[in-house]
Amino acid sequence: MHDAINLHVRTLRRPSRILAPALLGAALALLSGCGGSDDVALERTMAAAAPAAEDAPAAYDVGTATEDTAEAAAASAPAADAEAALAEAALAEAIAQSGAALAVPTALTPADLGRDIVYRATISVQADDVTAAGNEAVAIVQGLGGIVFNQTTRTEPRPSAEITFKVLPGDFSTALERLAGVGKLVDQSISADDVTERVVDLQSRISTAETSVTRLRRLLEEAVELEDVAQIERELLDRETTLEVLRGQLRTLRDQVDLATITLSIRQSPTVLPDTGIAVEAWISDDTDDPCLGAQHLTVEPDSTVYLCLEVENSGASALTDVSVRSLDVRLDVGAFELLQGRFDRIEPRELLVAVLEVPVTDGRLAGRTATRGLEVGLEVEATPVDADGAELPEVSGAASVWLDSRADESLPGFADSVSEGAGFLRTIVGVVLVAVGVLVPFLPFVAAIAALVWWRIRRRGRRPERTPKSKRTKSGAPAPAPPSAPERSSES
Repeated sequence: MHDAINLHVRTLRRPSRILAPALLGAALALLSGCGGSDDVALERTMAAAAPAAEDAPAAYDVGTATEDTAEAAAASAPAADAEAALAEAALAEAIAQSGAALAVPTALTPADLGRDIVYRATISVQADDVTAAGNEAVAIVQGLGGIVFNQTTRTEPRPSAEITFKVLPGDFSTALERLAGVGKLVDQSISADDVTERVVDLQSRISTAETSVTRLRRLLEEAVELEDVAQIERELLDRETTLEVLRGQLRTLRDQVDLATITLSIRQSPTVLPDTGIAVEAWISDDTDDPCLGAQHLTVEPDSTVYLCLEVENSGASALTDVSVRSLDVRLDVGAFELLQGRFDRIEPRELLVAVLEVPVTDGRLAGRTATRGLEVGLEVEATPVDADGAELPEVSGAASVWLDSRADESLPGFADSVSEGAGFLRTIVGVVLVAVGVLVPFLPFVAAIAALVWWRIRRRGRRPERTPKSKRTKSGAPAPAPPSAPERSSES
């Protein structure tokens, strides 16, 4: 629109004082047709163009202009150009102000649209103090005339709060903008549900139900027969129940339309720790000159010396302090590590700590552990990071492992080896006996009681006298003769 007005101005510009009022009138006509000019801009434009309008003749016919008129117009060309420039400046100011007025949109409401709309929104924010943020949110909504519909607050395991607000639809956008400022906005979801058709449908069904109830009540008043009365009352009860349900649904829908719903979730802001890290590497070698040029797996003779090389790197952005080493699988004297680079008390970011430990292998054993079938040697490193202010951070740790194999000793055992193996076997037997005794000791009282009972029974049987059998008597009462003894053998025989 503005480009068209400017083009019209450039086309109509002539070195004449008479065209200034016409130019102003055309511009005002265009602005009034667009509907975007305001009264203040028009008053300023009319005031600026008033002198030119007073000096202009009453009528001007271009077709009948004479040469004298043309010469007079040419003589007054500079003054006309100045007045035309003044009119154009006033016109440009009016156009700018009218354009600014047109650029401001008018906010529409559901009432302007003639629709029933349900507004809902969910907002998730993070705050350092959840309780303070919740109190601020409640104050914001209450300041807009809203209410707190539901509120849940938790303190463990992490503080959080969830609050449901009800606000007027006109304050919906303002409430959202202010609630998002109670913390760091994480997520926001807004929905608008047009329920106009449902409202109209419920109203229609309610009207039909009311008409039906009214008709049934009239029939009930006119009914005479008891059976008709009972049937009408049952039907009336069903229609009234349906009517109340429809009215309840409409009230619920109206409440949702009249008050927008905003659900605010507040979570505790996560604690961002400084970047910390540790990297641990280990090698094993039998080279005395450069023990750190080793490998992860080494095979050595039964009697030799190996070197464990430990490398610790601070891979984080915070210094590591109180660096300690612990042996995982083999009991090593970790305090005997010899430093080649760095310090155990502090490792700066991206710096290294290198240390070497000399360990002897005797008869295929490393620190008492047999290595003939492969032995894993694990080292764990722990350290305490500190930030720029010297405050301690959560501890970090790392681990690394190497493998050692010892060749078997194929030589014949000597006297000392035999004695050592025999002593070891004897120690094993004694250990087994001690374990058995330790297991049986709790049961000794029961064993002693059982043995005493058995011994008492045996003694009692030994002291009991032998009973002689009663002699048998004959039927007459006389004692029965003794049974004949075995015939004695004759001396002849």
